[in-house]
Amino acid sequence: MSFIKPWWEKIRNFYRGGSPFRQRPLGLQTRITLLFTVVVVSVLVLFSFLEFRLSEHSQRELWKERSIYVTREFDAKIYTQKDLENIAFLEEEIASWMHARPSIKAIDIFLFHRNTYKIVVSSWEGKDLGISHQSLDSLKRDMVLSTLVTRDDHPHWEILAPLHVGRRAVGGIRILTSLEEVETFLADKRTRTILFTLISVAILILILAVFFSRAIHRPIRQLVQAMSEAEDGKLNVAVPVGSRDELGLLTIHFNRMLSRISQFNEELTRRVEAATRELAQRNEELRQANESLFRAQRQLVQAEKLSALGHVAATMAHEIGTPLNSISGYIQLILAEETGSESMTTRLKIIESQLDRLTQTIHNLLHSTRQPEPQVQALDINQLLETVMTLTQPGMSMREIQLVRRLDPSLPPVAGDPSLLQQVFLNLVNNAIDAMLRGGVLTLVTASPTASGQDGHWVEVAVQDTGAGMSLEVKRKALEPFFTTKAPGKGAGLGLSICEDIVRSHHGRMEIESEEGKGSTIRVQLPVFSPEAV
Repeated sequence: MSFIKPWWEKIRNFYRGGSPFRQRPLGLQTRITLLFTVVVVSVLVLFSFLEFRLSEHSQRELWKERSIYVTREFDAKIYTQKDLENIAFLEEEIASWMHARPSIKAIDIFLFHRNTYKIVVSSWEGKDLGISHQSLDSLKRDMVLSTLVTRDDHPHWEILAPLHVGRRAVGGIRILTSLEEVETFLADKRTRTILFTLISVAILILILAVFFSRAIHRPIRQLVQAMSEAEDGKLNVAVPVGSRDELGLLTIHFNRMLSRISQFNEELTRRVEAATRELAQRNEELRQANESLFRAQRQLVQAEKLSALGHVAATMAHEIGTPLNSISGYIQLILAEETGSESMTTRLKIIESQLDRLTQTIHNLLHSTRQPEPQVQALDINQLLETVMTLTQPGMSMREIQLVRRLDPSLPPVAGDPSLLQQVFLNLVNNAIDAMLRGGVLTLVTASPTASGQDGHWVEVAVQDTGAGMSLEVKRKALEPFFTTKAPGKGAGLGLSICEDIVRSHHGRMEIESEEGKGSTIRVQLPVFSPEAV
């Protein structure tokens, strides 16, 4: 049969030296069958053991009562003292009982003699029955004593009963009864019990195997097959309902579940398509954001270059302009004295015109390298910061930096140039990201503290990081042009200087708070927009 084949394969594998459960773990049917078998066998063994013990006890008690019955029969046939002295009569009775009851191995009759006893008749040649004084006292009080002893490796009942003449106990009778017949009976009973248990277990296993094969294994196999088909994408399968029990209800709910999954699959397909379109749109937005970030970073680099060129040009203008002015002054003095010839005067005027041209060229160079004047307008600083955070989000994700926003939604608009202020905060956020090489927390805070001064109310923006922070020396030089703590090629040292220049051009303030090892906070205060100021 089909349910026997797996067990036969496991037995063959076991005889070949392998584990019977190594190839495949036990199935539910096998485990339940084993469980029921173990439980039933345990119950059968327990009850068989108890029943065997009770039978053993009852049989031994029966043989004890039969031995006591013999003592009572002996006692009933003794009427006078002469009957106890009639040895032939007693021996005849003993021989009669031992012939009728082969299990009786010895019968001894004795009389009380002072504090001990005297054997009258004995079926064996022993001279001492081994009766204690305590047992003799019990016999004198008409008590029957029974003791289970072992003789020749077999249990025996030793019965001591009093013998009476009239109502007075004058002696006693000792009967030794073998329990070999009881042992034989119990051995046969034990064999029958074991055989019955094995047959019951075999029948039980057979019944359970057939039952589980039809009632459990087959429905579960159908469910597993349907699940496998559903796993392959065939959601239109239906398992036939063979019963109304728990497995039948499971099959009904499984069919309902497949139907709902099929509906959910169609809905999920539509949602995936919608999500794919949305993801494509988000990717396009991300691409545009990356392009905006690239343009903003290029503007920052260009601003740093212009600022560097401006500083260099200002230094050159100062160094070159002073001697040029001196030369121009001396030439004008020489021309005013009119002491030279006409050709000398012409040459001096040519030199003076070229000096004026050179001075104008230096002035034009200074003008071209200056920061453009801010185009002030009413600006939502929170919206500007959201744009900056969108542009810098990829960098924060790569560094595993957590962004914390604490933006006050009730802020008034500030007076500022969107492009220039975006450069400021983009530079400050990038510096904060560069300060947190191993991740950290970047916090953007906006608040509207009122400050009484010539510029009226202010809006404050704080950029906080948990990076390495600055020492007092670095903090003091942080706003100086061309000062940087970054590695060569990572920055020109003009970022904070340019930021400060732009903030000042907006009539604002920028402050640096930093502690080495605990991070930095840069506060930017911008004036609130006022139409009259524009």
